[in-house]
Amino acid sequence: MKRTMLTAVAMMTAWGCMNQKSSEPAAKVQPSVAQPIAQPATAQPTKGKFELAGDPAKGEVVFKQFCVSCHGDAGKGDGAAAVALNPKPADFTDPKRAGLSTDEQLYNIVKEGGQANGKSPLMASWKALLNDQQIRDAVAWVRHYSQVPH
Repeated sequence: MKRTMLTAVAMMTAWGCMNQKSSEPAAKVQPSVAQPIAQPATAQPTKGKFELAGDPAKGEVVFKQFCVSCHGDAGKGDGAAAVALNPKPADFTDPKRAGLSTDEQLYNIVKEGGQANGKSPLMASWKALLNDQQIRDAVAWVRHYSQVPH
């Protein structure tokens, strides 16, 4: 009986480690009482207001690694890959365009992709490669291009 319990605890712990992002610690499981596995933070507003809480400096690093190829170094939508895209990637320097989207909308576009948000299907979903905070940071960096506060 004790061996079965230890096997079950070990399996639950391993499953929890496999299903969490590497930046999050694994949920601790006590042999006598199993605790629920911690879930990653989501972008869904908890009280009706979306809080960006992104760090633009960290967002710049994310942007340069994942977004520059399409959106360009200056965020004008003129990256090397943009030549082959139709429609062209968004120009983040256009304040009129920037004012049309909330931080939450931009977050969802990056996380789920353009098609899931009524935008270009060429805008990929980044949720498999970026965690929620990295997406928030990238949105904070994108906002600096237009200087439009949100």
